[in-house]
Amino acid sequence: MKQRIFIPILLFMAVLGTSCVSQHNVERNYSEFKPDQVRLYMTMADYQYLGDVTVDVEYTTYLGIFRKIRMVNGEPYDPRFYHETHIGFRGNVSRQLGLLKKALYKVTDTYPNADYIMPASFNDVVEHMNAGRIHKRSMVVKVYAVNKVSAAETEKQHEQAIQAAASQNAALQQQVNALRAELQSTKEELEKAQLDARINAQKNKPRR
Repeated sequence: MKQRIFIPILLFMAVLGTSCVSQHNVERNYSEFKPDQVRLYMTMADYQYLGDVTVDVEYTTYLGIFRKIRMVNGEPYDPRFYHETHIGFRGNVSRQLGLLKKALYKVTDTYPNADYIMPASFNDVVEHMNAGRIHKRSMVVKVYAVNKVSAAETEKQHEQAIQAAASQNAALQQQVNALRAELQSTKEELEKAQLDARINAQKNKPRR
């Protein structure tokens, strides 16, 4: 009895398995799709100098622990409403910035197309007072942007512009020479016509 029930169940499962066939492929490629390192070599000739930007912050410290920001880029600082920009400086520059980080927005606001920012100088003026100090920090950064074309391409374009100007000057010189030749021919024809007129006038002059 059990075999009669078990055999139909196996047949049903076999039919069900063959009617629901699916397929999927698994591909593996162990070759490198990307290099280990990618380097971009650029020189200052590939950059365009935009200008200098001075950022500054003024804050007060009390008992060497508590700090209160007073001014950022010459404007009163409001801790409820402020503008902050993160610029990744390396090494000691990033550690020395401190609260100057809150003033870096001036760089991107002044030059939104900046690609390279280089710190040039750092200054910290400290005024001592009872139980505290007033710090006036400022930093000057130089701002650059990547040239749209390389220096070699720029030189090539410059040479092409010079050649085009030379060709244009040569064409203008040819036009000037042609006009001079035409003017000289017209002048000669006019002089000949005047001479012929005087000769005819002498011939037609009545004799006494």
